[in-house]
Amino acid sequence: MTAPIRVLHVDDEPDVADLTATFLAREADVIAVETTTSADEALERIREGTVDCVVSDYEMAGTDGIELLEAVREAHPELPFILFTGRGSEAVASDAISAGVTDYLQKGSGTEQYELLANRIRNAVERTRAEQAQNRQLTAIETTREGISILDPEGQFIYVNEAYADLYGYDPEAMVGEHWELVYPDDDVQRGHDEVVPTVRETGHLQEKATGVRADGTTLVNIHTVSLTDSGDFVCTVRDETDRKERQREL
Repeated sequence: MTAPIRVLHVDDEPDVADLTATFLAREADVIAVETTTSADEALERIREGTVDCVVSDYEMAGTDGIELLEAVREAHPELPFILFTGRGSEAVASDAISAGVTDYLQKGSGTEQYELLANRIRNAVERTRAEQAQNRQLTAIETTREGISILDPEGQFIYVNEAYADLYGYDPEAMVGEHWELVYPDDDVQRGHDEVVPTVRETGHLQEKATGVRADGTTLVNIHTVSLTDSGDFVCTVRDETDRKERQREL
């Protein structure tokens, strides 16, 4: 079920704001619209954190849509902001793009404009929510103590977290673009091509104890888990078994 989209419509003409809210509600049940005629009130509602998208007119008493957009971007750089204006010009569009507008739509005379506006709102909010979810996932991966890497279908690293890179004595950036052969002994590379990769492609998952090679040439024993994604990438997680055994011996 799609989460409700909370839209704040800013227009200094109450009748216009209410009309837009009414038509948007008809176009999409998922869109809930609040209206305000004041830029200051709009900023206050945005500060409360209850807005998913701002739809603003350009020409308003005391301010304009570009000034409101600039104020919003100072505190909320990712909040979807659509300029919905009856004044269409290249200069206004250029200023809006420079200020970081998400979308720009000129008002029309028919009801089709509200269908188009509803689609623009949905697309902008869904894109922002997807990016936020991805950022949360990446943050979780970065902060975990377990080594995690992602490789493309050819076996080259496209993402490496700090824990994974530290395990092998590299900087994460230095590993991106390298092949997984970088961290395995020469004797095990052929087995990786002949057995490990085909098994993962066939079953979608493999966990085994393996020997890895650090940047300084020393080796470590690790528990290596490889999973195949729908897109054909490989997700690898590594746990250092050498350190665990050494701690056990110390205890």
